[in-house]
Amino acid sequence: MREITLQEAAKLAATARGRINRIYLHWTAGHYATTYDDYHLNITGDGELHASCDDLTDYKEHTWHRNGGAIGISICCCFDAVAYADGSVNFGDEPPTQQQIEKLARVVGVLCKELELPVNDNYVMTHAEAADLDDYGPSSTFERWDLWKLDDDEGELCDGGELIRSKARAYQQG
Repeated sequence: MREITLQEAAKLAATARGRINRIYLHWTAGHYATTYDDYHLNITGDGELHASCDDLTDYKEHTWHRNGGAIGISICCCFDAVAYADGSVNFGDEPPTQQQIEKLARVVGVLCKELELPVNDNYVMTHAEAADLDDYGPSSTFERWDLWKLDDDEGELCDGGELIRSKARAYQQG
């Protein structure tokens, strides 16, 4: 695992162009400083970006049945987080930090630009969104609910995937 810059992430994406068609967004359900090789990229609690590979086309097991041609990015957080059927959540003692959310959005914007992928829910999904499509997410078993909900800039609970994608599009335009 090595720390990388957004520029280095862009170079990795440019090299993978044409061979990557999806990006899946996760959290580790671990601690702020604990990274995992299951994901191509990890973002620690302080917003630092780490790569577990030198090639974004490396096969990583991050999303059930959706790993080929895909990048897995995870924010390192949410140890002991719990989701409830009423839509409320408890992010645990290590909730997503603002630095992580902003860096995740920046990374998504950079990767999508270099990979020539639109920033929409057909190409960029949270693990919760993918799990819902495959019947193991918040709308069914709650087995995986990564980034299902997040606090927006005003501290209100909102759709996590939409928040990240909207921020990524804004970073691309800015």
